[in-house]
Amino acid sequence: MFKNKNDNSMQDFPKELSQVILDGEKHGIGDELMIKGMVSVGNLMGRFVSPDSPEEALMKEMWEIADDNEKNTIAGLVLKMGKSKLRRDN
Repeated sequence: MFKNKNDNSMQDFPKELSQVILDGEKHGIGDELMIKGMVSVGNLMGRFVSPDSPEEALMKEMWEIADDNEKNTIAGLVLKMGKSKLRRDN
C-alpha cells in the first residue's frame, strides 16, 4: 500500500483507500472497527514516519495535538471520503 515518493501516491490514495474499505466490508468489518484501526495506524505513523511534504507535516502536527475524540473524527472523515469515492465509481 505504501509507495515510493516518485509514484503518484497521493493521487492514488482515494482509490487505494476505497479498495481497503471494500476488503474490510467483505470481511464483515464495520465502520467503528475501521475507524479504530485508522487511529491506531495514524498513531504509529505519527511516531515512526517523517513527513515528506508541508501537507504531511501539517497533518502530523494536527494529529499530535488532537485528543482521542478528534483523532476519531479525522479517521471518520477519511472513511467517509473513501466511501464517497466508492459511490462515485459505481
